[in-house]
Amino acid sequence: MTTTEHFLTVDAVRLYARWWRPAVAGKTALVFLHDGLGSTESLRRFPERLADATGLPAFGYDRWGYGKSDARAVMPVPIMEDYADRLPRVLEAAGIGEHIVVGHSDGGTIALLHAMANPPGLRATVSIAAHVQNDDTSRAQLDRHGEMAASDEVPDWLIRFQGERSRAVRLMAEWVRAWRATFVGGWELSQRLKSIRGPLLALHGEYDDYGEPSQLTTIHKSVPHAECDLLPRLAHFPHLDDPDGVVARIAEFVGRHGA
Repeated sequence: MTTTEHFLTVDAVRLYARWWRPAVAGKTALVFLHDGLGSTESLRRFPERLADATGLPAFGYDRWGYGKSDARAVMPVPIMEDYADRLPRVLEAAGIGEHIVVGHSDGGTIALLHAMANPPGLRATVSIAAHVQNDDTSRAQLDRHGEMAASDEVPDWLIRFQGERSRAVRLMAEWVRAWRATFVGGWELSQRLKSIRGPLLALHGEYDDYGEPSQLTTIHKSVPHAECDLLPRLAHFPHLDDPDGVVARIAEFVGRHGA
């Protein structure tokens, strides 16, 4: 099947959107949310693999400020809630009703925030390496990326995912600033997570270098019915490092709860 690309206008913002597998009337759509410094490009073949394994349509988009979507001069604080609040309007613009959200890293946090609202149409949620609280590892990564942005040094992958160097530098600097301010404000999700009623699968790599396993522990304590897997020997991108294993695990969960 051919990937289709188009633009949506949501809140007067132009957003790049992609269907890796086309929408089908009456079928639940997989909705993919990229990481905090990525875009739909950073998901690579993960959406296609999961769509093939589940037989479901697969949709994703570049959030405001990312990839091919409109630039965003200032990111909000707290950073994740704004993007989560916009998600239902993105789904409406894309014509998506019943859906399963699959989010990685910041995208995983947005997926959890979306699930907390228990919106109509949400069948199940999958978070991968989500952030739900402050920890030493997360702060260390903010420091590292802040130093890179301050010295105007960004990795090639960031430029590739964001389209141009100047945009990549601005994004990294704003992302660091917004997350630091969010943490200073005492942000954490343990109490709000308790509102999640729908099926939830939370995955976290044992050696995640952007967030500690305590992130997964908090999700498990706050959402007792959630299926929480600590993935041995994997780091922050388990869906890329072990695509077969992660796709199989998510497909099994989706088969029971979403499709």
